[in-house]
Amino acid sequence: GDTGPSWDSKGIPGDIPPATRFMLARIAIRGPRARAGALPMIRRMDDTRKDALPLQIRAASSQRPISPHVKIYKFPVAALSSIANRVTGCLLSIGCAGVGAAAMFIDCNVPALIEVAKVSAPAVIPAVKLMVAFPLTYHYIAGVRHLVWDYTLKGLDIKSMEMSSYLVFGSSAAISLALATVSF
Repeated sequence: GDTGPSWDSKGIPGDIPPATRFMLARIAIRGPRARAGALPMIRRMDDTRKDALPLQIRAASSQRPISPHVKIYKFPVAALSSIANRVTGCLLSIGCAGVGAAAMFIDCNVPALIEVAKVSAPAVIPAVKLMVAFPLTYHYIAGVRHLVWDYTLKGLDIKSMEMSSYLVFGSSAAISLALATVSF
């Protein structure tokens, strides 16, 4: 019959790849000082049945991932909308901080710099306007949608969220394209 995996001096099964063995040995050395959320401490076990092994050791010895990689999942449109809202918020924050820092620390005249860009590369201006307009309109419209959800508690079912996500993407794209083509 199957006697189970062979154990080394640190209590780690012998059929685990070297890189994983190194990681598990480091965890075993840390002992009781291991921080919360870390992998469980490895101990010598008398019971060598496969089902008695910790999950991390079973996954490492089978050389299969614990769960499939995120690239194989098809995200729902509501999840993509939420991710896009967070990304556009971060981009807007970075952009505003960058323009503010340039104006304060580099002693840059931002309006004059914009005028120089308009004169020197007029073909690029609509694309740059679109790169600023889309995050701004998307984040604003998605924020309004969240306010409606928070105050009315309506539209929180899957079908309504999917429909509102498409509406947010579409209206943001349309408004952004309109803003990118308008010259002030």
